[in-house]
Amino acid sequence: MSDWVPVARVEDVKPGQVIQVEVDEEYVAVANVEGEIRAFSDVCTHEYVMLSEGWLEGDEIECPQHGSRFDTRTGEVSGPPATQPLPIYDVKVEDSQIYVKGPVDSR
Repeated sequence: MSDWVPVARVEDVKPGQVIQVEVDEEYVAVANVEGEIRAFSDVCTHEYVMLSEGWLEGDEIECPQHGSRFDTRTGEVSGPPATQPLPIYDVKVEDSQIYVKGPVDSR
């Protein structure tokens, strides 16, 4: 994905909430972390499970299947059993519209 893609409106993602969107046939999680919108792959790198069904605690998202934790800012693993980081997407907000672009890098 090389262009900015509109995925949701800011009011669609309440503080502490994570939603799933689809971009170029990939599942992307869009999270509102204390008013900051972040986007990352919605698929856990440990097993094919949707992270948007997990728990957002501070800057971390926890997988509902086995409890892997990831930093939503960097994609880095912060709790096993996952060992591979999540792809992270660039985010911008214009006129209450959320756009994503990425992933930033494949690490």
